[in-house]
Parts: sequence; structure tokens; C-alpha cells
Amino acid sequence: MDKIQTTANQKVKNIALAGLCTAFMAVVAPLSIPIGPVSLTLSVFGVFFAGAMLAPGWAAASILAYICIGAVGLPVFANMAAGVQVLTGMTAGFLWAYPLMAALLSAVCRVSSRLALRLAGVLAAQLICYALGTAWFMFVSGMGLGASLSVCVLPFILPDFLKGLGALALAGTIRRRLQL
Repeated sequence: MDKIQTTANQKVKNIALAGLCTAFMAVVAPLSIPIGPVSLTLSVFGVFFAGAMLAPGWAAASILAYICIGAVGLPVFANMAAGVQVLTGMTAGFLWAYPLMAALLSAVCRVSSRLALRLAGVLAAQLICYALGTAWFMFVSGMGLGASLSVCVLPFILPDFLKGLGALALAGTIRRRLQL
């Protein structure tokens, strides 16, 4: 009986944490600075936070829930955008990369508590984001690789890495305080 109760308690805890990560993402992601066709946002911070807080499946589900919230019309995407058209627009590839990024960082965080390995996970997640986002951007915009990299990747490498570092630190503090 205790094992069933423990499993049920863990499931409730996972659902609650995933919901909180979805809500956190919905709050921070719209905060953005337009610097061209791709805005500088806190979305990646939210993705990395979910990845550092949750198990891989829960992290991906949390970010997918955020995407669904935006798809149905709540203004949770960058620049307070909403709707299905955002999920097919120029920056859609980045949004679709987010669940993969969260799951990847989560898997790395579950394997090791070493900061160096977790930062490597942040870099690998960034690579996924940039690859999918840039490929989709090129497809929709018709721009070449060099021009797309200059607007989709180069301005974001350091800020996104710092967001990953900050998300790891915040998640670590919260996990310690909540004894997760």
C-alpha cells in the first residue's frame, strides 16, 4: 500500500511541478526585445528551467502545454503573440524545438549533478534550438544560411547560454529548498 501511495504522491508532485513550469513559461516568454525578425526573449530561460526542474517526459509535456496555451489564443508567445499562425510563422521552428530542448537538458540533469556536464547540456539544447529554428526560418523566409545565422543565431548564443546558467542556478536553489 505504501508503494502505491508513494507512486501517487510522486505523480501529483510531477503534475504540480509541470503545471508550475508551464505557468512560469507563459509569464516569462512574452517578455521580449525585438531586434529583428527574431526577438530576444526569456522563452529559452523558461525552457531551460523546466528542463532543470522536471524529468524528461514531464519537461517536454510542460513546454508542449505552453505551446497549446498559445495556440488556442492566449498571448504567451514572444511579443504577446498568440494563435496557430505563430506555430507556422518565421520563428515556429524555435518553438517546436523547445520540448526537445527541455527533455534533453532534463536527461543530462538526471545523469549528472556536475555543472560542466549540465552546461554542456545547455549548449546541446541551444544547438537543437538553433538548428530547427534556423532551418524553419530559412524555409519560410527564403533567406540563405549565412544571412539566417546572422539574425537567428549569432546575436543569441551568449544571452541564451547565460539564460541556461541562470535557469540551472534557479532550479538548483528551488530543488534544494523543496527537497526534490
